[in-house]
Amino acid sequence: MTNRSTALLKALPLTALACCLTALPALAQAADLATKTGNELGVSVSGYKYTEPGNMSIKATKIGFDYSGTYAIGSEWPNHSKGWFVRGDLRYATGKGDYDSGASGSLNARPDWYYEVRGLLGKDFHFGDYTLSPYAGLGYRYLYNDLRGATSTGARGYRRESNYTTLPIGVIHKMGLANQAQLLTTVEYSYLIRGQQDSTFSDLVGFSGVVAAQDARTPQRHGYGLRLGMSYQVAQWSVGPFVHYWNIGVSDTALVTRAVFGSVTLPVVEPANKTTEYGIRGVYRF
Repeated sequence: MTNRSTALLKALPLTALACCLTALPALAQAADLATKTGNELGVSVSGYKYTEPGNMSIKATKIGFDYSGTYAIGSEWPNHSKGWFVRGDLRYATGKGDYDSGASGSLNARPDWYYEVRGLLGKDFHFGDYTLSPYAGLGYRYLYNDLRGATSTGARGYRRESNYTTLPIGVIHKMGLANQAQLLTTVEYSYLIRGQQDSTFSDLVGFSGVVAAQDARTPQRHGYGLRLGMSYQVAQWSVGPFVHYWNIGVSDTALVTRAVFGSVTLPVVEPANKTTEYGIRGVYRF
């Protein structure tokens, strides 16, 4: 609870009439901050950077599109004061990634895109001049990265697919401003339940003497994601910055067979990696 809210509570008169008169504005404002049934369409522009140990990175500018649908369980205020809501999120972001590595050179403008699907359950808690809406749910993230082609040093790349199943836990802080505007701040932590990396090493066949190569699937068991977002909302529109961050640990080891003038079985792991995406998002609500 903020210092302002605490001061207001201490300043409430002891008489019943004064209590009622003081509570009416707070109730009205809390009603405005309640989660409503509705839909959102969003567009974003962001900078994206994926890194691995050893000076390897993929950088891209991404254009994103997202949809959210919310259902507030119960009727309007005051019955809606129970505050429960369910929400579904869908996001797609795409851009051309520039690959750079101190060991294998650079490769520019490669396809790099992802989508995310999330289902959330949350509840509103009203505190007079602001509302907190904690939530939790289940999420899935799929990333496709195509590094086929020759780098500046002649090295060859391959396609990669990342799959994350996550447990997102977060809270939305909503504060009323002048002229019915609102300031929304979201903080979220996502626990990685399970990840899986699919590496298409068969893309290397035909280069550097490779006559056969087995694709690899490596489980990822350790990692987390963070989200921070803020938006200024007026009527049906809102706009604001966001940051998304992923920190994924090294994967389990997989054994793959590769034939280069003879067959050999090699251990393969997906290295630990970090992804940072930061941008600005505009939303239309209906």
